[in-house]
Amino acid sequence: MIRRTLLFTALAAAGLFTTVGTQAAEIKIVNQDVGTGQGLDDPTPAAPVGGNPGTTVGKQALNVYQFAADIWGAVLQSDVTIVNNATFEPLSCDATSGVLGSSGTTYIFYFDDTSTLPPGAVRNTWYHSALFDALTHEDGVPGEADIQSQFNGALGTPGCLEGSRWYFGLDGKTPAGSINFLNVVLHEMAHGLGFSGFNSLTTGSPYVGDDGVARPDIYSTFVFNDTQMKKWYDLTPAQRVTAALDDGKLVFTGATVKAEAPLALGTPNVFRVTAPAAAAGDYGYSQAAFGPTATSSNFTGSVVQASPADGCAAITNGSAIAGKIALIDRGTCDFTVKTLNAQAAGASAVLIANNQAGAITPGGTPASPVNIPVIAVSQVDGNTLKANLTGLTGAVGTGTGLAGTDAQGNVQLYAPTVLAQGSSFSHYDTRLTPNAIMEYAISQDLVGQIDVDLTPALFQDIGWGLNRTSQKLLTCDTGIPTLVPGGVIVGANVIANAQILAGAAASVGDYRTAVHAYAGQLATDGLITAGQATSLNACLSDAETQSQYDAWGPPPAPPGIVLSNNTALGNQKGAAGASTVYLLTVPANAKTLTLRTFGGSGDVSISVTDPSGKVKDQPNRPGNSEPFTAGKPAAGTWTLTVKGVKAYSGVSVLGAYTL
Repeated sequence: MIRRTLLFTALAAAGLFTTVGTQAAEIKIVNQDVGTGQGLDDPTPAAPVGGNPGTTVGKQALNVYQFAADIWGAVLQSDVTIVNNATFEPLSCDATSGVLGSSGTTYIFYFDDTSTLPPGAVRNTWYHSALFDALTHEDGVPGEADIQSQFNGALGTPGCLEGSRWYFGLDGKTPAGSINFLNVVLHEMAHGLGFSGFNSLTTGSPYVGDDGVARPDIYSTFVFNDTQMKKWYDLTPAQRVTAALDDGKLVFTGATVKAEAPLALGTPNVFRVTAPAAAAGDYGYSQAAFGPTATSSNFTGSVVQASPADGCAAITNGSAIAGKIALIDRGTCDFTVKTLNAQAAGASAVLIANNQAGAITPGGTPASPVNIPVIAVSQVDGNTLKANLTGLTGAVGTGTGLAGTDAQGNVQLYAPTVLAQGSSFSHYDTRLTPNAIMEYAISQDLVGQIDVDLTPALFQDIGWGLNRTSQKLLTCDTGIPTLVPGGVIVGANVIANAQILAGAAASVGDYRTAVHAYAGQLATDGLITAGQATSLNACLSDAETQSQYDAWGPPPAPPGIVLSNNTALGNQKGAAGASTVYLLTVPANAKTLTLRTFGGSGDVSISVTDPSGKVKDQPNRPGNSEPFTAGKPAAGTWTLTVKGVKAYSGVSVLGAYTL
């Protein structure tokens, strides 16, 4: 027998693959912002950006979400639709830091001793809902979502990551001061798909089901502590609490992750001290999320302690700092404030020493451009450097081994010495270089649209099937691999872009123009070989693009209900999320136009389209009284679309013009 339990409401969501199926997964996005005029439903006009053809803020955000769904859907195998609820809402934040998003599985399942066990599955072990469905080829909770996600709708407003904004482009070219929404969505969706454990990190207990029994989860069965030299579930609860805080010593032992680590990771970046002898050696560091990247050419020279030591006020030893690396303590002000103070004093670079245990990634939105590189070292290393300031000299360089792995080649998990709920344990460590999409903090150098590094490898280890063959556009083989070991996903990028472009195109001709331009850019950027470009172009012939547009293009407009002038149509009803279209033909020289709904129960929203096709979205009011008026309306057919914010009935619809 298979057992399940509702998880999302009882467990804090984690915050920002063995073959089991025969086809790419479909991930369906349920827009929970419909009718709110906010988040994924924000009607604010926006110019297309970075390959995202949306013309409103809400549509661009929804396009990004669908793009992420199409990428993970192309990579993963499942013949059961994965349902992901999505919404924007205010999340915890202050002026300089905050939660970008959170996500988790809504249900978890295990196979008991009487269950039919799918190949590769483990008994009496918790599985995320979507993975369980893929393993069993059945929907464990029909009609229910598998994943619940929410994203910070307050980003960039006063008191919440001020100066930041979401970037809705699909090209990875995130402007300074913006946060790449696609990388955040890919990250959060991955948590819901299986990149998270279900343990209590404060008590060390595995998740307890409705029957009162604590069971392991599939993710955590691959976690190992190098200090105690034991698997996670071979530790006692008290030992697990300790292991969760064992910085650099908690690792993921999955065979696929370990095998692909050399393909995804490089050698570690280090700050190499050459003098004095007492401090000589390599010190690991974290690159700041702002300013230029530290290199051997821009981060080199003498190190001088700033005064004041925390850099939160104007630097008073500017003559000593000028042209040098400023050593600044982590303190009470934002990292960007320290940096700008050092920059104003003439420092060539900033080295921040942590004032507490655990890793830090300096972040924030600078009040003015930062032109010098910034890195951060641990509290222990910072104390060593500060104890040896006389003649202290060093430069950024490259260390040995793989960045973010232990001596056995296992990839490190995030385990700061101060527990970070929602971040500890269920992320890769910040030591990984290059940065990984599943680190706890989103970095500017991520390019999730084409590279999701070691996340698919972890998915394979916990039981997902992966599509490692070449990507098809319907039945046409592009010759471009969907996924290659190490996490490059150019083929998944192709199918995601083709579907987004087709869905936004007004005609097949527009789609052909857009998709050919996209294919050309892939070749120009060197993301596909000459042979792959030839195969891809063969899949973009007139016949193929017609089939693609037929499959992925915008749905045909629903037939409209014709309204008579100044005659209300009563007793209209509909379901939540469903739309009904009404048409009113307005003659030339009309003086006024009114389109409205009123009466009945439930809640509706309306949008109006003029004869030229221009949409005039209306702010939604509570209830069913939704008016639109216009003076000197254009002649032709006006369209009124009524959408159920909630199920509604008994509503009247009126179209009226005056001559």
